[in-house]
Amino acid sequence: MVVNKRFSLGSLVVLMCICLGSQGLMAQEKQVSEEPETKEEKIHKATEKAMEYFRAKEYSFAIDALKEAFGKEKGRKKKAEIAFMLGESYRHVSLYKQAQAQYKRAVKLDYGADAHYWYAEMMASQGEYEDALAEYEELKRSNPGDVRAEWGIQMCRTATDWIENPSRYIVTNRKDLNSRERDMTPIYAERSRSHNQKGLSYSHHDRPQYDGMLYLVSSREGGTGKAEDGWTGQGYMDLWMTKSERKDKKKGRSRRRGKQQKEVEEVNYSTPVPLSEIINSKDHEGTMCFDSRFKDLYFTRCENKRYHTLGCAIYVTRQRGQTWDEPEVVVLSDDSSHSVGHPSLSPDDKILYFAGDIENSVEGSKDLWMTTYDRRKKEWKEPTNLGPLVNTAESELFPFVHDDGYLYFASDGHMGMGGLDIFRVALDENGMPKGEVENMRYPINTPADDFGIVLEPGGAHRGYITSNRPKEGMGSDDIYGIYEVPMLFEITGTVTDTKDGQPIPQVTIRLNGSDGSSIIENSDGFGDFVFSSDNLKENTTYTLSFEKKQYLNAQAAASTVGVPFDSFEFLKEENVFLHRMTLNKGMDHIEVPIVLPNVLFDLAKWDLRPESMVALDTVVAILNDNPNIVIELRSHTDYRDTDEKNRTLSQNRADTCVRYLISKGIASDRLVAVGKGEAEPFTVTDAYRGFGAGTFKAGSVLTERFIKSRSSEEQEIGNQINRRTDFKVLRDDYVPNQPVAEEGGSSAKGGDEAKQEERPLGEFHTVADKRESFGKVAKMYGINVRQLKELNGGLRGVRPFEGLELKITVNGDYDEYDASHYRVQSERSFGEIAKKLGLDKKKLKKMNPDLKDKDLKPGLIIFIK
Repeated sequence: MVVNKRFSLGSLVVLMCICLGSQGLMAQEKQVSEEPETKEEKIHKATEKAMEYFRAKEYSFAIDALKEAFGKEKGRKKKAEIAFMLGESYRHVSLYKQAQAQYKRAVKLDYGADAHYWYAEMMASQGEYEDALAEYEELKRSNPGDVRAEWGIQMCRTATDWIENPSRYIVTNRKDLNSRERDMTPIYAERSRSHNQKGLSYSHHDRPQYDGMLYLVSSREGGTGKAEDGWTGQGYMDLWMTKSERKDKKKGRSRRRGKQQKEVEEVNYSTPVPLSEIINSKDHEGTMCFDSRFKDLYFTRCENKRYHTLGCAIYVTRQRGQTWDEPEVVVLSDDSSHSVGHPSLSPDDKILYFAGDIENSVEGSKDLWMTTYDRRKKEWKEPTNLGPLVNTAESELFPFVHDDGYLYFASDGHMGMGGLDIFRVALDENGMPKGEVENMRYPINTPADDFGIVLEPGGAHRGYITSNRPKEGMGSDDIYGIYEVPMLFEITGTVTDTKDGQPIPQVTIRLNGSDGSSIIENSDGFGDFVFSSDNLKENTTYTLSFEKKQYLNAQAAASTVGVPFDSFEFLKEENVFLHRMTLNKGMDHIEVPIVLPNVLFDLAKWDLRPESMVALDTVVAILNDNPNIVIELRSHTDYRDTDEKNRTLSQNRADTCVRYLISKGIASDRLVAVGKGEAEPFTVTDAYRGFGAGTFKAGSVLTERFIKSRSSEEQEIGNQINRRTDFKVLRDDYVPNQPVAEEGGSSAKGGDEAKQEERPLGEFHTVADKRESFGKVAKMYGINVRQLKELNGGLRGVRPFEGLELKITVNGDYDEYDASHYRVQSERSFGEIAKKLGLDKKKLKKMNPDLKDKDLKPGLIIFIK
């Protein structure tokens, strides 16, 4: 006997009560019920009664009857058949543990490969992949040609890997939507409170919410149909409605500095009530969809009579105020015996997708189809099969078309975790699938049946699925909320002096992104800085520029491109994944010579070696980053040879270095070459990390006398350190040579252009009311918020308050003002400010007689001269 269905249709409600017909399972049942009987083997009356229930698909009744029949039958073969039927019955009502026990019994009674296969499947359906893998491998050994064994082996390995490496989604049982019976496939039933019809592109925080009203499918008590479904032992499925009941808004401060959590609205739903009896009938009503106007409701209806498969159909009705039009069948096939259901309209309402077993479907399976509406004939055109990219020899169900350009669907024919899994595939301009089918992976998918996804507009970030996963739900099929946790980034670091390692406060740090973004922050009193997740985006490269007077400008880089998922930390309180990048930066003081450790020369020669050119290229970068400095490039020797020869050699080497820098585009008047010979032996500092670091104590001066007192090995190290090239900043006010002024006072540029380059006198705005936002102030003066913050030092941690002074002239001349004023940052006292600025505390307080320490707050302007 061959069983052609591989997935565990434990929620056959997925095919019948969710209203898509059940004839797809006839193959197994025929194999059981039509097995030829031997003349010697008589069937007990209890067995006949049990098989009658089984053939009628009344599995909830069949279970007890089959248990009784098993005790009545004596023959091993008949007991094996009954055990297998018991396994099938338990499987169809989602009782996988009991089904596993019956399949195991059938295996012991030599039922055959089918029992062995389903025994392994039930293990996999409960997540027991290790045990299931062993059974699939045993099935492969005993039945080498059984492709189901190979499939099961691959499934177990794939599913185990997905569980160990889950996706970013959080899946939560929505108990407010679920009952003790089956609850499933909700849809959004009204337009968003902030619907954007022209384009949908939202962040996780500002995406419009579509959770005001939901329609769902349920077999809970209170439905229209009063009869009991013999398959499930529950009532018939109806369509229900529920409305949101919002809790108070909550907000809190994040553990990340400077980051305020967005307001979060917790949403619960009212007790669902059934839709109108115009829609709900004594039969099954199931999976549905609305058109884009939320007027026309398409839903599935499936008639159910014992021993008869009447097929399912899609109906449409229109909402008119508080009532509905009489539902009309949507004709999609000339053969009324074919089953169709699970409608889903494209966002523009032009294409209807659905599942069905109409022409050209594989026998016993369900395919996905699409059709377009003929407005002239006022009917749907002949359906088109979505083809082998999506459809398999098994079943594809529950299509859902989203505005992200993907078709989402459930299938048991593509590689998954067992049972129905949720997949997606991109659609082309004609609405047909393209590319590759993608499994949504764990935890959206599990070993159980997972199906019926619906998503809010704006990406696959938030929505609902249906699942019969064990131990979590209230019924065998429950509704689950899904949420894709945002992946955020943060850059933190400390700026320090390269000479002594001390932090440098008030360094201006500009963050420029490859996406064109630009943000400015300042290091605090401890040299620390933070660029929070508000300023950083995924798949972007960033350049950080560090600037402070008396220091050389510095550069650093960071990237959010291709960051592996395991590099993120999950912050439970904020419900985000955060990747923290630490970027500490040292800055060189212009008064301290900077050693170039790899500018090396052959003995007694001054030709540049390749590695020396690489080192000098860093000097080129420094000079380009600091266009206002003039440097003295100095070459040193050790004490060996005569003073005169050492000076000559070092001067030649310095000249060679300068010529190389000039060849790289550096102006010659910014470079002074000096051969120092042995005149300045190196002084070891705590911060020294170059060649021979750690050999000599900090403070050691590598004089001839000192070196000769060391071991031969240390002598060579000391001489090598002395044979160095460094540079020293001579001044930081360099201005490129200007064209000679012509007679009459005009430069070569012309008087009008020169005047345009003069900076306008900077103007100010004083905040009159703390309710004035920075955005409002910026708009008043025709600038943007970013420009306003840049003009005022970033305004980090500053909130508008009455009397707050703000610069508002872009490129304005504020030099005189800046020399006599200081904007308070995070300091709490005049003592802190005086220490930071190198001022006398008493004089500072005397210049601000009306202010006390308690009056200081971020953004306040004080006098410093």
